[in-house]
Amino acid sequence: MNIKEMVHDYVANVQKEKQTEAEMAEAGQKLDQPKYDMRGVKTRLLDDFAKTLSRIDADFYQFPLTNNDEVMLAGFYIGRSTRPSSEKVGYIKTLLPHIQDWCTCDAIISRIKGMESEKDFFISLLDSPHVFSARAGVVWLIKYALKDDLKGVVNLLKSVKNDEFYVKMAIAWCYGEAFALDYNYMYKFMQDIDDEFIRNKTVQKACISYKLTDAQKEEIKKLKIESEKPEE
Repeated sequence: MNIKEMVHDYVANVQKEKQTEAEMAEAGQKLDQPKYDMRGVKTRLLDDFAKTLSRIDADFYQFPLTNNDEVMLAGFYIGRSTRPSSEKVGYIKTLLPHIQDWCTCDAIISRIKGMESEKDFFISLLDSPHVFSARAGVVWLIKYALKDDLKGVVNLLKSVKNDEFYVKMAIAWCYGEAFALDYNYMYKFMQDIDDEFIRNKTVQKACISYKLTDAQKEEIKKLKIESEKPEE
């Protein structure tokens, strides 16, 4: 049996631990009209199968990408694969156009570890016209670069010109995380952020962080840009 058949059969036949209807509904609410169907296979099962496929060094380019579960499985396989990082960049380039929602994007990128040598590739994604490719670049920087190069990352994202909702939300997420790493620097940094959406969403993200004190959160709230109410 080839890899395409193995994946098709696995996703089609896994019944024992599929998501419940309630879980499926909740997951569907998180997605913005995804292009692909969701079969409801739990991420844990997809990750386990990705591990199995990595043990036999499956050919990534045989993976079918006909539904959301298969797309996620392919992403998890990249994370599990022991192939060189440079080769996995090719896999990611193939997969990215098939990612059609933020949940799948974040789940996949969170599992692609050990690719710090390919940082320039992920930075290049920030200029992608495909919303979830650009978001993937931001999420990778949050997960694998922010802690060691906070100033470099946040200033890089400051130059990103992208009005897509899911990209701007990821940038705000990054800034919110950065507050917990270097509060003083980020407080000054945010004063120069003119984008009302990113600035206010950053305040929101930072204020739900358990890593910041109540006093810090009260100060951060002062950074919020209050929209001017139209004259009646």
